[in-house]
Amino acid sequence: MQDFLPADPKARRLALLVWGIAAVAGSVAVWWLSSYLESLTELARTDREASLALFRSRVLPALMAVVLVAVVCGGMLLKQGLEIQRTNSSARLIGAFMAFAGFLMAAVPLVVLSIVLWMLRSA
Repeated sequence: MQDFLPADPKARRLALLVWGIAAVAGSVAVWWLSSYLESLTELARTDREASLALFRSRVLPALMAVVLVAVVCGGMLLKQGLEIQRTNSSARLIGAFMAFAGFLMAAVPLVVLSIVLWMLRSA
């Protein structure tokens, strides 16, 4: 019995195109955000309150969007890993690894966001 669908070349090309666009958009966003953080660092040397306000209004929403994507993707990976682990096959170890990676992929960004929010609250 075959447990997987045969490859669809059209779907593969579409997936590669979507991943390529997402990679380019993510790279541009990281480049913009890093340059923006540099300007906020310079502003923080002269006006700390203004830099905190700009961080809260511009950087924090972007960080929350990244955390949301990471949590959703981590949850999907965790779910798939658990499904693979339930099978009675040689793939159980791979399923356990995928489940652990999915958990980390979802948990670590949430911890980082919690730390950032805690630091902003005490600032």
